[in-house]
Amino acid sequence: MLWSWVKKGWIRTSRSSGRYHQIKSKDLKQFLQNPPQRIKNRIAAIDKEKIEYLVGSLG
Repeated sequence: MLWSWVKKGWIRTSRSSGRYHQIKSKDLKQFLQNPPQRIKNRIAAIDKEKIEYLVGSLG
Protein backbone atom coordinates (compact mmCIF):
# COMPACT_ATOMS: atom_id res chain seq x y z
CA MET A 1 0.00 0.00 0.00
CA LEU A 2 2.72 2.50 0.92
CA TRP A 3 4.51 1.55 -2.30
CA SER A 4 1.59 2.71 -4.45
CA TRP A 5 1.51 6.02 -2.56
CA VAL A 6 5.21 6.48 -3.26
CA LYS A 7 4.72 5.72 -6.96
CA LYS A 8 1.91 8.27 -7.14
CA GLY A 9 4.25 10.84 -5.65
CA TRP A 10 2.22 11.27 -2.47
CA ILE A 11 5.19 10.41 -0.26
CA ARG A 12 8.60 11.90 -0.92
CA THR A 13 11.54 9.54 -0.72
CA SER A 14 15.07 10.55 0.08
CA ARG A 15 16.60 7.94 -2.19
CA SER A 16 15.59 4.87 -4.08
CA SER A 17 17.29 1.82 -5.46
CA GLY A 18 15.10 -0.39 -7.57
CA ARG A 19 11.90 -1.02 -5.66
CA TYR A 20 13.30 -0.04 -2.28
CA HIS A 21 12.67 3.51 -1.17
CA GLN A 22 13.90 5.23 1.91
CA ILE A 23 11.21 7.43 3.40
CA LYS A 24 12.18 9.94 6.04
CA SER A 25 9.99 9.42 9.07
CA LYS A 26 9.19 13.14 9.25
CA ASP A 27 7.92 13.03 5.66
CA LEU A 28 5.78 10.00 6.46
CA LYS A 29 4.44 11.64 9.61
CA GLN A 30 3.61 14.78 7.67
CA PHE A 31 1.89 12.70 4.99
CA LEU A 32 -0.16 10.76 7.54
CA GLN A 33 -1.18 13.93 9.33
CA ASN A 34 -2.23 15.66 6.13
CA PRO A 35 -3.03 13.03 3.51
CA PRO A 36 -4.63 13.64 0.12
CA GLN A 37 -8.39 13.95 0.63
CA ARG A 38 -9.32 10.95 -1.48
CA ILE A 39 -7.27 8.49 0.58
CA LYS A 40 -7.97 9.98 3.99
CA ASN A 41 -10.53 7.28 4.73
CA ARG A 42 -8.12 4.57 3.65
CA ILE A 43 -5.51 5.88 6.06
CA ALA A 44 -8.10 6.05 8.82
CA ALA A 45 -8.89 2.38 8.17
CA ILE A 46 -5.27 1.31 8.66
CA ASP A 47 -4.48 -0.22 12.00
CA LYS A 48 -2.92 2.54 14.10
CA GLU A 49 -0.47 0.05 15.62
CA LYS A 50 0.85 -0.83 12.17
CA ILE A 51 1.48 2.83 11.42
CA GLU A 52 3.25 3.30 14.74
CA TYR A 53 5.35 0.25 13.99
CA LEU A 54 6.35 1.75 10.64
CA VAL A 55 6.98 5.27 11.87
CA GLY A 56 7.70 4.87 15.53
CA SER A 57 5.38 6.80 17.80
CA LEU A 58 3.46 9.47 15.93
CA GLY A 59 3.08 11.50 19.11
